Amino acid sequence: MPVGGRVAGKVGIYNSHYNGRSHSGINEEIIWISIGMGITIALLITIALCYIAREKCRKRHENYFNT
Repeated sequence: MPVGGRVAGKVGIYNSHYNGRSHSGINEEIIWISIGMGITIALLITIALCYIAREKCRKRHENYFNT
C-alpha cells in the first residue's frame, strides 16, 4: 500500500503540466512584463528628477536677475 505523501507528490507533478505543456510561456511573459515595468518606473523617476532639477535651476536664475 503506497504512502499518502508519495501519491500526493506524484499527482502534484502531473498536475503541474496542463494538457502536457509546461508553464514556461507564462513565466517568460511574467519576466517580460517585469522588465517592462522596471523600465517604465526608471523612466518616470528620471523624468521626475529632471523636473526637480529644472525647477531648482529656474529659481536660481530668478534670484540672480532680481538682485
